[in-house]
Amino acid sequence: MKYTCRDNKFVFNDTASSFVQVKEGATDRTVWFDQSRATQHGNTVAVEYSIKEKEVFAESEIQLFEGMDAVKQTNAVWGKGVLMQLSTLIFGVCEDENGIIDRLSDGSILIHYCINRWQCEGQWRVATPEELGIIAGTIHPGERSFWRIESLSSFSTATYYPLVIIEDKKKGQSWFFELEGGGSWFIEVYASKGLLAKSLSVNFGAFDERFACVKSLTQEKYYSKPCVYGVVDGGFEEAVKTLTAYKRKTNLVKTCMPLVFNDYMNCNWASESKEKLLPLIDAAAALGTEIFCIDDGWSIAQGIWQPNDEKFGVEGLKGIFDYITAKGMRVGVWFEFESLSWQAVERIGAKDCLLQRNGSVIDEMRPLANMRSKAVIEYLNTCVDYMYALGVRYIKNDHNNNELTGVSFDGESAGVGLEENEKAFIAFIDALTERYPDLMIENCGSGGMRSDHGTLRHFHLQSTSDQEFFDLYPSIIGGSLAFIPPEKAGVWCYPYPLSYEDRKKKELSREELQDFADGEQTVFNVVNGLMGCMYLSGKINQMDEYNFALLKEGVELYKAEREFIQGAYPIYPKGLVRISNKKEYALGLQRGERMLLAVWNLSSEERLVKVNLQKYGMKQCTLVYPHALKEEKYFFNGNELHYDFKKGKSARLFVLTK
Repeated sequence: MKYTCRDNKFVFNDTASSFVQVKEGATDRTVWFDQSRATQHGNTVAVEYSIKEKEVFAESEIQLFEGMDAVKQTNAVWGKGVLMQLSTLIFGVCEDENGIIDRLSDGSILIHYCINRWQCEGQWRVATPEELGIIAGTIHPGERSFWRIESLSSFSTATYYPLVIIEDKKKGQSWFFELEGGGSWFIEVYASKGLLAKSLSVNFGAFDERFACVKSLTQEKYYSKPCVYGVVDGGFEEAVKTLTAYKRKTNLVKTCMPLVFNDYMNCNWASESKEKLLPLIDAAAALGTEIFCIDDGWSIAQGIWQPNDEKFGVEGLKGIFDYITAKGMRVGVWFEFESLSWQAVERIGAKDCLLQRNGSVIDEMRPLANMRSKAVIEYLNTCVDYMYALGVRYIKNDHNNNELTGVSFDGESAGVGLEENEKAFIAFIDALTERYPDLMIENCGSGGMRSDHGTLRHFHLQSTSDQEFFDLYPSIIGGSLAFIPPEKAGVWCYPYPLSYEDRKKKELSREELQDFADGEQTVFNVVNGLMGCMYLSGKINQMDEYNFALLKEGVELYKAEREFIQGAYPIYPKGLVRISNKKEYALGLQRGERMLLAVWNLSSEERLVKVNLQKYGMKQCTLVYPHALKEEKYFFNGNELHYDFKKGKSARLFVLTK
């Protein structure tokens, strides 16, 4: 099915779309639907299809968004038969009546896609179709050469991010396609008819027999996960801008960019005690932190979400909460709602509280909660109610292991069970947000392993990564901002780091403190944090006066700029940088005629970094962080910015205006 929108009315150009596979007896076949009727309500149209002489029906719901080149589509199918695959979208791009065989390899078509790995999120790649294996060599009409990426399990973004941007340099346009919703998904880009191919096609979906998804159809509609897509003039950067605008428009919770200190990363490493916490709380309060979040280690055990008061002195954890509140900050704690323990299972006392597949608990060492269990939901609500009554107003919810293929109860397929468990989890989060409007909830999946927009739109903040090394973070920040709006992208700022290997130490050594004395590591961390939602950590209670002043200056700048950041869009004057790059990088946030520009020296040596900014039409440039270096010389002529870094692994922040 192809369509256009004229005067706010959808106009359909043809009458068939093949996007569903059903099973009849022992035979699988792709089914073609005949368009029967279309209805429109405002900016949304529903197109209903049926199969002649078969009791199978489908419907495409297509929604436009005023002021942006984005379309959202969801499909539904119902009737009789067994569903084997359901695509949300099959769409043709880069069409050419003369054929596209030469364009598969000549660089006029580029496919941008994002590799997402633990602590290596946001790693974008770009390739021609031929480099990805879309190679034409026959004239047979049944030829279909394709490239496929996918993600399997509740870690929806642990292999790739479900977004592809196809740049058509010949037309000066870029198509974007992003699937929404957690769990498993697939994306295929392909060319049909071999040497006679006249377009590329994309196929997006989340229901696939490869994911153990099989479902008997009924008269109740089964809905695919949504897909948002569109075309813009320009390239990767312009496509990202439209996607960012779309995600802001479809966000379900209020964004406020709090300044949070979380004591896990490069700090307490889940080893909590009153002795460790009080100095950090004092230092965080002196910085102007708004929320102090105690991470893993505060509870009795995994899934037993009650304070382990023995760690926190006579007054217990409540005494620590009161101390945080007295310092003018709100209290935050870490949860992992979907992870239980056998102790927790005994407390819940329900047979259906753990996820199973093929009659066995999925992970006996670290069992997972069945979010469809009423007993589990009641238990978790009781735990949250208890912590809220103690003063908690911020929850970092983590997700550190997953269901792999999926879960099954009462004969359902594992893939369908995975999807239903995901829906139940989101419903639980939505209910918490509704019950406690002043409770903020961060989404973390071992960092960015579950950062798809379908999930993120229900949360206030998204952890971008568990990356522990500050000099590797710029690559992750730039790549992540292509799919997470900057105001929701939590970026660690952790100067004075206590490394994971040294996590049993209480304090940094004298030698380590000396290494940080010149302030460059603090500045680098602050510049990282200013490119998103700053997320503080590190042994800040051990900072010397100079470094503490640098951090405080950065915090004050963050508070002054966060309103700007909430409406800004990422810009990439040096493109995307790989995490293995040890040279240089620059990343900007632009809103109207103003830009925040971060410039990094990623090498270990002094380096002159040049940034071409001609595209953006900026006329004025000012070094704004760190303030102590505002008189330092740099070069800007309206086209290029030059900065001569005198030390390796260092960064600076500039403001540019038109």
